[in-house]
Amino acid sequence: MRRFVAGNLIFFMALPALAQYKPAPHRALMPGELPVSGPGNYTGPGKTFVLTNDIVSGTSAIFLGKDVTLDLNGYTIRYADAGYAHIPNRGFEEGLKGWDVSKAPGARVMNTADVHVFVGEKLLSLEAGDEITSSYVHLPVANRSYVAMCGITGRHYHDPRMNADVRNEMKVSVFVEDEQGREVRCKTQYRDSAMISAPVERRSPRLGGGFVYAHLTGLPAGKYRIRVRADTDCLVDEIDIRPAFDVGIGVVHETWARGHYDHLYQSLPSAFFDYTQDAARGAPLPGIPIVEGCGSVTIRNGSIESGAVGAISWGIQSTAPEARMVLSNLSIKTAGINAIAIDVPQATITSCRFDVDNPFLVNRHGSSFYGVDLRGEQASQVAYSEFYGGQGCLVFKGKHSDIHHNRFVNRQMVTNHYSIMAMGDSSRVFDNHIEPETGSGIEIFSRKYIDIFNNTIKIKSSPPTCEYGREEYSANAVRIADYRALPGAPNGAYGNRVYNNKIFIRAVNYPEPSEYIPLSWAFFYSASGGDNDIFGNDIVIEHTAPASKALAAAFFITGGAEGFGGNFYNNRITSNVPAIWIAGKYGGASRTRIAGNTIIRSAGAPPDYTPFLMGYKGCKDCTAKNVVISSNKIVNDTFAIRVAGSEHSYAVRWQLLLKVTDRENVPLAGREVQIVDKAGEIVLRRQTGPRGELECELEQFAVNDDVRSSRAPYTIQVGNTVRSFHPVSDTTLRIMVKK
Repeated sequence: MRRFVAGNLIFFMALPALAQYKPAPHRALMPGELPVSGPGNYTGPGKTFVLTNDIVSGTSAIFLGKDVTLDLNGYTIRYADAGYAHIPNRGFEEGLKGWDVSKAPGARVMNTADVHVFVGEKLLSLEAGDEITSSYVHLPVANRSYVAMCGITGRHYHDPRMNADVRNEMKVSVFVEDEQGREVRCKTQYRDSAMISAPVERRSPRLGGGFVYAHLTGLPAGKYRIRVRADTDCLVDEIDIRPAFDVGIGVVHETWARGHYDHLYQSLPSAFFDYTQDAARGAPLPGIPIVEGCGSVTIRNGSIESGAVGAISWGIQSTAPEARMVLSNLSIKTAGINAIAIDVPQATITSCRFDVDNPFLVNRHGSSFYGVDLRGEQASQVAYSEFYGGQGCLVFKGKHSDIHHNRFVNRQMVTNHYSIMAMGDSSRVFDNHIEPETGSGIEIFSRKYIDIFNNTIKIKSSPPTCEYGREEYSANAVRIADYRALPGAPNGAYGNRVYNNKIFIRAVNYPEPSEYIPLSWAFFYSASGGDNDIFGNDIVIEHTAPASKALAAAFFITGGAEGFGGNFYNNRITSNVPAIWIAGKYGGASRTRIAGNTIIRSAGAPPDYTPFLMGYKGCKDCTAKNVVISSNKIVNDTFAIRVAGSEHSYAVRWQLLLKVTDRENVPLAGREVQIVDKAGEIVLRRQTGPRGELECELEQFAVNDDVRSSRAPYTIQVGNTVRSFHPVSDTTLRIMVKK
């Protein structure tokens, strides 16, 4: 059941309007509160623990029990802070300085802009069989997890060497050597089995690029280096050894002792690896509190920061499935590959700030490793908070969640990691300001009955990305997708409503690479499982180079020529390029209704501007089926559809308002009106209302498999009065009859 839009806000009315994180002053402890001055385990239902100073830990810092409060008291917890260094020139920004390439005759430092977008401005091109060896780096902490990682771009999907088969991805092997030049070999017990975790050989990234790594465990402190072998030709970058699997604050029900590269390749989660006593049972080390059943953990008033630019780490992480995290007035800063701020089942988050410097992901597939990941089925609330950076800012999966009055500044360079990934049925996303530095706004993927309203969303075209650097790539304010689900299917996206949002799209062209085509849509609609409603939105499309290869529109409607294609009505669109593209270049559209929208042609539109596009030349699947276009008002231009491709079926209709009066202009209620088409078929027979009015919709023309037909002119008869009518726009028609 839908909730009333204004309901359920009482909880938040006590919050100051648009409150954000504010540094808390230090205070003296109150009676009964317990001091915390260092890392450790803190438990006891009902207890409140209060920091008395900053806390620094070389690994994970603090573990909390159920129903406790941790007040950071204006202080900072720094985890993974032990003077961890990096491989010199790990990203080849200084060419080959510090690298032994004597066994790599094919090694060439290349500009990412010229070859393949990735991390930084340089990367290294290798031929199959090449081996490179880094300088040494000192690992200061013994017997902990590190990852020896190698960034690898992967191939573009349409690269001839890929041949549309992911088995043809680039492959590398990652070895680690100690100070004596001996190869390090680690056999590590994981939750599922014992595996050789270092070295890893002949591994590839998943489509879109990523990081291959060896998981180092049980090593003494000392100097180590990486050796990378190219098993195919490949492009590599950001080769480093980093601390991994650390948390600032942990809440443990069980440990998830996974951490092999193969686990993250398969999107299998990891938690508290280095704090596991029994991997198979997920039992933590003695002394770490085990949180079971319902309850809460409250953390407030201070900062949590990663002390290293690490890998696969979390500011706060919980594996307690029923415990609620209550987070208020926190600043969390994290840095590194797959380094995020929050990973918990459910939370109430208010007045927090999240700064996530995560330039790329080990594996971009799946819906994890957003800046804040709320992965449980219970409802979450996120309000009055700020999100900066990350590969996606927030993902939530709990039904009936509320996300409101937040600011999102995404820095997305991997595919499908939106500012907000809305995955909780019957949730609400409202009154947020979403303005990515790079990337997209909100995605609903295979979810239902979500309301998105009263948000401000500002999107600009994305620069080339690792996965789509030499083809097409879209940045979208809102995307609704279910990948051609069958009508009514469990994985369908339907019953969602997007309304009363202010959306600004700035489309820009990137001349180089010439193959790259930036796409920018206010709505990218690719659902078919059921209807969704998009209405009452105010959309502005500003294309800075309308004649260029860059494309933009308010509604890009695709998803297949079967199923349901959505209802788009009563929106206001100001655009200098075609506003609505039906059955766009990613597939057809079926049973779409576009009605009552106002489309304003703005300054700078090209001479061939039309309000509507339909189909795409050369695409047999890009067909419109049973589409209705009704009563859309065109300002500064006239109604027109530019059609490409073939086999389209659609109808254009207009509203007719009849006012039936006598000769003295007195409205005549209850008078029968009959409308007949040119073939003599009765289209409508109805009586006028109390004001003598009748409103109906009449078809101007229809197209079926590209054959155009018209039922006009229509004959309108009221009593003995007969009028002929041909609909070409919304019309108010007065008919005078005798009493």
